[in-house]
Amino acid sequence: MEKQESILIVDDDELLCENLASVLSEEGYSVVTVNKATAAIEQIKKQFFNVVLLDLMLPDMGRIDLLRIFSKKFSEMCFVILTGYASLPSAVEALKAGAYDYIIKPFNLEQLVNSEQLKLIIERGIEKQRLLIINRDLIEHLEKEKYKIEIILDAYKKISGILKLDNLADFATATAIQIVEAEKASLMVIDESSGELILKGFKGLDKEKIDWRMKIGESIAGWVAKEGETLLVRDIDDDPRLKIFAKNTRYKTKSFISLPLKAESRVIGVMNVTDKLADIKIFTEEDLRFLTLLGHQIVAQIENIRLYEKLSSLAITDALTNLFNHRYFQAQLNLEIMRAQRYKHSLSLIMFDIDFFKAYNDRYGHLEGDRVLKEVAEVMRQNVRYIDIVCRYGGEEFMIILPETDIKGAKIVAEKIRKAVQTMSLLNSETSKALQVTISGGVATYQEGLSKDNFISRVDEALYKSKSAGRNKICIFE
Repeated sequence: MEKQESILIVDDDELLCENLASVLSEEGYSVVTVNKATAAIEQIKKQFFNVVLLDLMLPDMGRIDLLRIFSKKFSEMCFVILTGYASLPSAVEALKAGAYDYIIKPFNLEQLVNSEQLKLIIERGIEKQRLLIINRDLIEHLEKEKYKIEIILDAYKKISGILKLDNLADFATATAIQIVEAEKASLMVIDESSGELILKGFKGLDKEKIDWRMKIGESIAGWVAKEGETLLVRDIDDDPRLKIFAKNTRYKTKSFISLPLKAESRVIGVMNVTDKLADIKIFTEEDLRFLTLLGHQIVAQIENIRLYEKLSSLAITDALTNLFNHRYFQAQLNLEIMRAQRYKHSLSLIMFDIDFFKAYNDRYGHLEGDRVLKEVAEVMRQNVRYIDIVCRYGGEEFMIILPETDIKGAKIVAEKIRKAVQTMSLLNSETSKALQVTISGGVATYQEGLSKDNFISRVDEALYKSKSAGRNKICIFE
């Protein structure tokens, strides 16, 4: 039967080497013979041998010294001693030096052919060696698994303290490439408002070549998000699932993992890892298993972050209009006053009130009144800068904080909003008739030394002036 095992015979007796090689070759072993210790060392450097039959009396190196050198440097090889010394002390010395067993010389060809002892020693030596290698590989594998589990456990502790999605995504991708020994990773999250996949974190990718957002079903990550199916691809060119996609030239290797992040059965994002760094550039089921463990914790924290953001938003947001509430207005106005004082910037306030809102509410009911409040709030939001702060002050009253804006600029913004409300299309749900909704506004600007309450009193006084002058007007505090 054909064997894959190889044997090195080291003996200065050339005839013995020849006879041993012949016998062992017939058994199916690959055999190499040398006559000197130096030649044996060179052979072992070139090739791994399962068994080395070693004569302790070589011309260029003495006895046990050679065995010690070999067994120390090549511990996984099985060394069997060929010795003409049958004494117990010589055998014990050889075994202590690292030999597996010994065979007594001299023996002739006939003895070799019929020697079950020689065959048995070699077979047992190879089996012992095989078990040693399996044991070594198992220990290495367990050490590697232990290392990866420690990374994941450490990540679990840190992830629970991350309360921003971008920070979580950066940490998750850095941990992912460490666990699966990859060069590149990315984490995409489904945006709840647009329904698109948005890139939140990445490692090892070129910023200029990244698709920052994509539709569900588009590209590989979009397909994974749509189908909820994990892609463990060993070879991009041979995987039939990828034929519908254009080849991605950004990959250095042909293997990648694309993992859907699921909250129960709902996909909330996708994690991708590419370009395996190990000698075999292919991701494995074990890589996927560890990545999935990390993914479970990422999903839990994404959900926690979203819940935290919603709760935080509820604390500062008016439930009806989705504008900032009165509490937030008070806190933010304090901050903006401090900034204006420190940096000598302008700061203005606009206060609006919906004209005749109580009469409208009494006539058409609170549901219609709520609809008007929401429509007016949306007009205000659409007609300010991103740095301006629009708040529902109470009832039908609204406040807008305008940082770095003087009285002239604030008056322009107020007039723009007043006109937009006056011309907005609003139908009564019962009569289907167009409704005329107007607002009155007051404008004031901050002056050095003015308290927050006095500042609010000034803008309130300007609003009162607008209402006294007939409503649907903007007045400035003077």
